[in-house]
Amino acid sequence: MRIDNPYDKQGTWLRGSFHNHTNNSDGWFSLETVYKMYADYDFLAISDHDKITKLDAKCRIPTVFEAIEVSSTKPHMLLVKPPHSIMEEYSNEFTIANYQRYADATIAHGGICVLVHPNRYFSNFWTIEDMLQMERYTGVEIYNGDGNVEYDIAFDKWDALLSAGRKVWGFGNDDSHVYGQEKQAWNMVLASENTHEAILNAIREGSFYVSTGYGFEAIRCEGSRIIIDLRSNALLDQMYKYVTLFGKDGKVLHEATGRMKRVEYECQGDEGYVRVNAYIEGGYAAFSQPLFITKD
Repeated sequence: MRIDNPYDKQGTWLRGSFHNHTNNSDGWFSLETVYKMYADYDFLAISDHDKITKLDAKCRIPTVFEAIEVSSTKPHMLLVKPPHSIMEEYSNEFTIANYQRYADATIAHGGICVLVHPNRYFSNFWTIEDMLQMERYTGVEIYNGDGNVEYDIAFDKWDALLSAGRKVWGFGNDDSHVYGQEKQAWNMVLASENTHEAILNAIREGSFYVSTGYGFEAIRCEGSRIIIDLRSNALLDQMYKYVTLFGKDGKVLHEATGRMKRVEYECQGDEGYVRVNAYIEGGYAAFSQPLFITKD
C-alpha cells in the first residue's frame, strides 16, 4: 500500500488568503486599507473582478500576489499570478474553452487556478458537469468566508471530483468585500520560505490545509497508519474536539471525539483517499488535503 502524504516535508506554516477584493472592483476598501486589515498575514492575494489590480500601496505583508477573479454571470474562477497577457482582448464569458484558456495560461506562468464558491446556487455556481469538463486546475474553494453555510461550503463537490479521479486541492478564502468578512477562512501553507515561488510550490504539492481558527501540528504516516497531531497547547488540550476522516464518495472512515491531541487511523487500502475535518469547541475548524491511497 502506498500513502501519498503532502505534509511529509519540512517547512514553516504560513497563513494567507488568495481571494480578496478592493474598491478597484466591488470591494468597499482601498488597497492600502485591505493591506492594513491583513497586516498580520504572511501572504495575501488581491483578486478583483475581471481586473489585475496594481499592487502599489504601502504594505507590511511579506508576500503579496497579483490575482484576478474571472467573473462571468455564471461560474467564477480565481487565477493567482496570471500573466498580464490574458488582459489583451479579455472576456469573462463563460465557456469551457474560454476559462480553460485563462487557466492554462496562468498555470504555464507558474500560477494557480481555483474554481471558487461552487455551491453559490443563487448566482455564480459551478455544476459538477462543468467542473469535470475543466482540466488542469489546481483546486476548488471548499470554504468561502462569506458566511452562508448553505452555499459557501463545497465538500460535496470536492468529494465528487476526488472520487472521479481528479487530484484537486481544497482552498479556504475570505472572498472579502466589506468590513466583517476578513479573517473568516484562510490557508495554512507548509512552505520552505515565505516567497512567491515557495508558497505556490507548496500549494501545487497540496502542502497546506484550510483553517477557520483551528489547526494541525502535523499529519504523518507510519507504515499504513495515518497519525493526525492536532494543534496543541495547555488551553486547547482541555477543549472538546470532533474529528472525522472521509474517503471516496464522502464515506465516513473514522470518527473521534473527546479532549484528545492525536487521532490515528489504520488504512485498509481501498479508501481511495483520506481527508480530515477537525472541529474544536466554538466551531472553529481545520480541513486537510487528501492523502491518496494506492493499493499494491
